[in-house]
Amino acid sequence: MKTIAFFNNKGGVGKTSLVYHLAWMYADRGLRTLAVDLDPQANLSAMFLDEERLAGLWEDNGQATVYESRLPLMNRTGDIAPPHVEQVAERLGLVCGNLALSRFEDLLSENWPKCLDGQEAAFRVITAFHRIIEQAARAFRRSRAN
Repeated sequence: MKTIAFFNNKGGVGKTSLVYHLAWMYADRGLRTLAVDLDPQANLSAMFLDEERLAGLWEDNGQATVYESRLPLMNRTGDIAPPHVEQVAERLGLVCGNLALSRFEDLLSENWPKCLDGQEAAFRVITAFHRIIEQAARAFRRSRAN
């Protein structure tokens, strides 16, 4: 798996649009492509999905968005839950974002200094997004075999 991440603290620089178009371009060129929406505004998810489907995923109490995948960490009841990969096109999947994701920012900030103290639970929090992406990529890869 190759990973390309786009990050910038400044808004309005085109990150979401770039990811959306690159994902479609890679999929159109025959590459299995997984887009992951980690922005609390969830604009990438809104670009890929129609309003009805997006609302359905946000209302689902299961594992429909990246928010639900990290809920066990936030609730301190366990580690990440398996992420849901929404099939957008034949070679294109999406791990849907969620507006509620902003609630995770405080937990990230709280756990960063704890990593320096070597606390294992803090590492699980800090690496949650990376591990969610890895699990989603494995699931998306397996879905090709079915």
